[in-house]
Formats: sequence, C-alpha cells, structure tokens
Amino acid sequence: MKERLRETLHFVAQTDLADPDRRGCPALNTAIEFGRTDESVTAQVQGMSDRIEGASGALISEGQRAGDIDPGRDAKALASPLLNSVNGMQVTARVESRPDRLLRVIETTADLR
Repeated sequence: MKERLRETLHFVAQTDLADPDRRGCPALNTAIEFGRTDESVTAQVQGMSDRIEGASGALISEGQRAGDIDPGRDAKALASPLLNSVNGMQVTARVESRPDRLLRVIETTADLR
C-alpha cells in the first residue's frame, strides 16, 4: 500500500512539474480563486474533494487490511491530511524550480502509519 501511495504522489508531483506553465490543478485553482463566493463552483470543488478523500480513505483501509497502517486509526480521519498534502504539493509545484521539497512531502506522507 505504501508503495502505491508513494507512486501516486510521485505521479501528482511529476505531472505538476512537467507543465512548463505550471498552471496547476484546475479544481484547486478554482477553489483558491473563488473560495466560497460562488455556491455552484464551491459545491463542485467540494464534491471533487469528497471523491478524492473517499478514494484516499479506501486506499488507507486497504493498507490497514494489509497491516501497513494501524487498523485502529480512522481511515477517513487519515484521508483528510492526505488530501491536504496533495493540495499543498500542487500549490508548491507552481513555484518550485526543484523537486526537493515535493520529494520530502512525498516521503513523509507515504510513511503514513
């Protein structure tokens, strides 16, 4: 599970860093730009975040069943900071010229217990 999480986070970072214009994630950019000023946009961004967090929770549950993550921890509670890490990585990738900082986030996040 941890390797799968690490691979997913590397994919996110590589995708963001490969964009020469560093435009970032459209949903995250929309959330930053409009915040809660447009109810329709807010609902769409929240829905996307809910889906990503749900998929992360499922991945964490899989890791719990495999013994990689403490089964006594709440998978949904662990999924929220994971979503936050991905969002933060995408913002960081917009300004970073080197991947060092993103690699540190990936390694620390993938070491989830």
